[in-house]
Amino acid sequence: MQTQSTQLLSLREAAELTPYSADYLNLLARKGKLKARKIGRDWLITKTDLFHYLHKQQMESQSRLRQLSKYLNLLM
Repeated sequence: MQTQSTQLLSLREAAELTPYSADYLNLLARKGKLKARKIGRDWLITKTDLFHYLHKQQMESQSRLRQLSKYLNLLM
C-alpha cells in the first residue's frame, strides 16, 4: 500500500497541483531538475518530491527578491 507521500502522480496530475504546465514539468524531469521516474513512456513523481521542488523554488525566489531589494535600495 502506498502512503500519500509516496503515491506516484503523472506529470499531468502534478501540473494540476502546481503553477506549472505538464509540458514544463516534463522538461524539468528530462533535464534532471525534477526528481521524477520514467516508467514506460510516462514520467511519474511522488507528492513528496513535488513538494520538495516547489519548496526549493520558493526559497530561491525569496533569495532573489532579497538581492534585488538590496540593489533597489542602492539606487534610491
